[in-house]
Amino acid sequence: MKTHDKRTAAFIDAIDGDVARVIAEGITISLPRAALPIGATEGQWIEWTMRIIPPPAETSDTEEERRRMSKEDDGGNIKL
Repeated sequence: MKTHDKRTAAFIDAIDGDVARVIAEGITISLPRAALPIGATEGQWIEWTMRIIPPPAETSDTEEERRRMSKEDDGGNIKL
């Protein structure tokens, strides 16, 4: 199955300490400031590129973490 990168323009609405508020496709997302490109500041536009990748080699830890997060998931908004 061939996959394609997903590119999305996003606006950095605010940065407060270690948290950035980004608006992409009409949705506001809070994420760690460290996830932004180095030097990115409030008021700038960034391009987000996402692609499907194979799982990392340490799948046993990943599977355990996924089960733990699934048990704690209340179905609400993403918590970072």
